[in-house]
Amino acid sequence: MDILYQFNEKYAPYAGVSMTSLFMNNRDVNHITVWILGEGLSEKSVSRYEALAGEYGRKIRYIDAAALVDRIKDMGMPSYRGSYAANIRMFISEIFPEDVKRVLYLDADTIILAGISGLYDSDLKDHSLAMVYDSLGESHKSEIGLSADDGYYNSGVILFDVDAWKKRGYTGKIIDHVKNVRAQYPSPDQDLINVVCKGDILTLSPGYNFQPVHRAYAIKDYFRNYGHTTYYSKEELEEASVNTKIIHFFRFVGEFPWNKGNVHPFNDIFDEYLNSSLWKDYVKEPAANGTALKCEKVLYRILPRGLFLDIFRIGHRLFYSRSNKMSENNKINRTM
Repeated sequence: MDILYQFNEKYAPYAGVSMTSLFMNNRDVNHITVWILGEGLSEKSVSRYEALAGEYGRKIRYIDAAALVDRIKDMGMPSYRGSYAANIRMFISEIFPEDVKRVLYLDADTIILAGISGLYDSDLKDHSLAMVYDSLGESHKSEIGLSADDGYYNSGVILFDVDAWKKRGYTGKIIDHVKNVRAQYPSPDQDLINVVCKGDILTLSPGYNFQPVHRAYAIKDYFRNYGHTTYYSKEELEEASVNTKIIHFFRFVGEFPWNKGNVHPFNDIFDEYLNSSLWKDYVKEPAANGTALKCEKVLYRILPRGLFLDIFRIGHRLFYSRSNKMSENNKINRTM
C-alpha cells in the first residue's frame, strides 16, 4: 500500500499517532510505504518517523513540497489553519513516481482501527477517486455550486486512482478553476475536490471515515437535523458504528482530542494510540478558543444531546453562510 499524509510541524505528533495505528493494525500487509508531504518538519519529528518505520519494517518517503507551496500561493489559493499543505494532494499527478498507481490519502487526525487492505484494493468502478460523505456539509452545497442531488464528501480519507486522475487532467482542471472561477472556499481543499471532481467520486462506506457526530449523538437526532437524500441510511450508519475501520477526529465543540480537558467523543481512542506511540510524552494544552466556543462547550455539557444538536445546526449553518459571503467578497476584490 502507498499511503499519503500531508501536514506541517504543528500536526507532526498527531500524524505520528495515526501512522502508529496504521502500522499496528495492518501487520499482514507485505509492503507499506508512507509518503509524507511535510511543511517545516523538525529533525526530531523526522527521527521519530524513521524509528517508527524501522520498528514495523515499513518505508517512509519524503516529498519536497516547497515548489508546490509556492505555486499554490501564486495562484491565490488560501491557506487552511495557517498551512498550505492541505491543497498539495490535488497535485498528485506531479509528486509520485510512475510506478505508483494507487494512493490512499489519510488526514493526520485519523486513527486506523483495523486492516484497510480491503479499502485499498477496492474496485473504483472507473472512478478517479473514492471518498466518504461529509456528515455536516449538506448545508452549504448550494453556496459552492452543487445541487441538492449532488453528494458532498469529506476529504479526510481519499483513495486515488493516480492514472485516472492524470488521464482526466484533474490537476489542470483545479488550477483552471482556481484562476478563472473561484479560489476562496470555506473548506478550501474539500470544496474544490467536490466541485471539480463532481460525478467522478465513488462513495465509500462511512466506516472508512467515521466522523465525531455519529458517536456523540443518537442517529435519530442526527437525521432530525441533517437528514437528506444524498447521505447514508440509518442502517449503513449503524453497521459502520460497530464495524469502524478509520475514525476521523476533526474539531468537535472547538476542540481536538489532543487538547487538555476536551469533550471530544474520540478522546479515549486517541489516548490509547498516543500512549502506544513514540509520542506518548506529548503534553496536552488547552484549546485557544474564544468566548463563543467556550460557551458552546458549556452548553454541550449541560444540555440534552438532542437539544444541543438542534442549536449547533443553526450555528453551523450561520458559520458556512458567513464564510461563503466572505469568500465571494474576496473573489470580487481579486477581480477589481
